[in-house]
Amino acid sequence: MNANARFYLAVFVPFGCAYLISYGLRTVNAAIAPQLTREFGLDAAQLGFLTAAYFLAFAFTQLPLGSFLDRFRPRRVESVLMLICAAGCFVFAMATSASGLILGRALIGIGVAACLMATLRTFGLWLAKERLPAMNGYMLAVGNAGAILSTAPVLWVLGFITWSQMFAIVGFFSIGVSLWLAFIVPDPPGHSASSSTGASVPVSVVLRSPLFWAIAPITCFTNAMGLAVQGLWAGPWLVDVVGMSPRDIGGYLLLISAGMFASNLLLGLWMGRIASRGGNPVRFASIACIGAVLGLLPLALSWSSQPALWLTIFGLTHVAGNLVFAALTPKFPIGVAGRLSTIINFMMFGLGFVLQWCIGLIVNRYPTDTPGRYAAAGYETAFLLVFAIEVALLVWTFFALRRALKVA
Repeated sequence: MNANARFYLAVFVPFGCAYLISYGLRTVNAAIAPQLTREFGLDAAQLGFLTAAYFLAFAFTQLPLGSFLDRFRPRRVESVLMLICAAGCFVFAMATSASGLILGRALIGIGVAACLMATLRTFGLWLAKERLPAMNGYMLAVGNAGAILSTAPVLWVLGFITWSQMFAIVGFFSIGVSLWLAFIVPDPPGHSASSSTGASVPVSVVLRSPLFWAIAPITCFTNAMGLAVQGLWAGPWLVDVVGMSPRDIGGYLLLISAGMFASNLLLGLWMGRIASRGGNPVRFASIACIGAVLGLLPLALSWSSQPALWLTIFGLTHVAGNLVFAALTPKFPIGVAGRLSTIINFMMFGLGFVLQWCIGLIVNRYPTDTPGRYAAAGYETAFLLVFAIEVALLVWTFFALRRALKVA
């Protein structure tokens, strides 16, 4: 077996299984939101906070996680956290109140916090930097495959079992992946727990970098908006604005994930080619975010006549923020790579929590005569506010990036 095949089978597949679980759990509430709303009597603000509890717990776990990834074997760190993910699935499955759902959701957020970060750190130890954009794109596409499974396939599965039984099954799968990572996945050649150089590189190298602050705000905000819509608000938007039945939204939610799947593959390959030819991946990542701003407009303006088209475009454009990982990692010492990735992830998921919850707060101010349903004006107000912030961040990026690249 050649080195590439060994890498894919021994490393990519198990980390991919963990990320598949992570992304599926992140986005599944968009599909089961109508059931949760009905069974627990949740309003839009409560539903937004419940779903966003994942993002809040996920974001704050990033703070210590970066140091762990730089100091210890990433696979071991992820294997421990996957056990917490399993516990969260069991708590969510057995919940009898909104507080139980929130606790389970938060534990899941903690448990999957390392799924992508440990993967990126591991790839950095195994692969040459020229291969990182494409390989990161492949892994992000695996995550989007998990999001695809959490749409129409989940609604199909729920015709045979309950949502609580489904979460319990995912909990057992999480335990299996944890054991796989801990005892079967190999370490990178020449790497051991004591060989890490992370302790010698201060995180201030990242936090004081003009290049980091030039590109991180727009990419993190763009990604956060993708998380908020894909993970929850696309489903209610289809029901309240487009007028669909909750039973019919699965195929449309799948289109967002399919668009993200394709875009992660294509953008990763494209940026890899640009980097190999001497181009600037950071500039490419910032330009790609322009598409995300435009992709939000159909939702912000309630263009409901062709929802399949608009949701596909949203999916295709709103993964642009993910490019920041591969764009920035080669610009900093390898010893700070884990903390760099987790700082970015903290910003993305912290903003994801704020956006997902605040969209719910705004939408909640526009109720209709039908309980649990909200007027299109609420979604328009929330999404137009996000659109304005994204435009302002793009302007900042244009000027800040020019200055940062001159300094570099």
